[in-house]
Amino acid sequence: MRHDLYEAAQLEELSDRLAALAAARDRDGEFPHEAFAVLESRGYSTQPPVGSGETAKLLRLLAAIGRGDLSTGRIFEGHANALLLVYRYGTPEQAAAYRAKAERGELFGVWNTDAPTDPLRLEEGHYAGKKNYASGVDGLSQAIVTMPTAGGRQMMLAPLDAASIDRSWWRPLGMRASGSHIIDLTGVSADADHVLGQPDDYVREPWFSGGAIRFAAVHVGGMHAVLDAALAHLTSTGRAGDPHQLHRLARMGIAVESGYGWIDRAVGAWDAAESGRADDEAPAQALLAYANATRSAVEANALQVLETAERAVGAAGFNAPHPLERLVRDLRTYLRQPNPDGALRSLGEAMATGDWHPGAVPRT
Repeated sequence: MRHDLYEAAQLEELSDRLAALAAARDRDGEFPHEAFAVLESRGYSTQPPVGSGETAKLLRLLAAIGRGDLSTGRIFEGHANALLLVYRYGTPEQAAAYRAKAERGELFGVWNTDAPTDPLRLEEGHYAGKKNYASGVDGLSQAIVTMPTAGGRQMMLAPLDAASIDRSWWRPLGMRASGSHIIDLTGVSADADHVLGQPDDYVREPWFSGGAIRFAAVHVGGMHAVLDAALAHLTSTGRAGDPHQLHRLARMGIAVESGYGWIDRAVGAWDAAESGRADDEAPAQALLAYANATRSAVEANALQVLETAERAVGAAGFNAPHPLERLVRDLRTYLRQPNPDGALRSLGEAMATGDWHPGAVPRT
């Protein structure tokens, strides 16, 4: 009855379970083991919906996890991305091995950001150097890491059991439990079967930029949680019927619904690109445009929800342990994704060249 896991009631109950665990991990910054135990017990992390035709399930799941806890959502999105990359670019043996690892409960990540003064590289059959923003490192068994080579940026399947972790620098405003530490892989053996795909597969389009729809889905869940907290506060304080507050609730509801609409619409673009012919670039260009539009629209809607919720609740929402205090910190931190200006520029270019326009229906 695996399909039942993706019904709205099941996903809402999942959000509630994760939300009940989030505050404790925000306080201590530890890896959210309890949250991932919930995900594992239901098969979400052991058999995530990352196969062909499962994008709609994946995005709705990511939104539900984000609604419960953005830090858990961030780590889970990396786990799903790692499996997507292995299944897309790996050998049949690698795909089978990582499917089995996931089914045993292992978790994976994807780390691309090098430490500026000590970037990751290979030296005589061993890794050398560091990765910054190694999200979830305290709960992962392996991660896809990237490094420059003569042919381009190469993905490697790096084991983490012998790596060292610097936790001293991670002092964020929000997303504390995502544990985006610095990891040093110097001296870890780099075996031939660690090589994943070909150079520059990691940045191959439309999947590299198109993957933004996954973190946008987590953001949608995060802004839904902000709305939940504001509505609960107004209801409990007897202020939900105030006409000004009703306007605020309406604006937040519209923004959240718009977020879901964007990720649902992006599913069609993803599926069209996935099933498109190699000689037809239109579906790939459409996915890039949809992804750039989705992440930009979701960011704008999320900022509107944050501003409106802060006004609706007032100073009480900035004082822990009010749930809005953590949610605001987490969502404002997670929204700071790289290159938002470039995403908007690319979308504008697609419109100027006629490759995409509002109202376009993805071709399958």
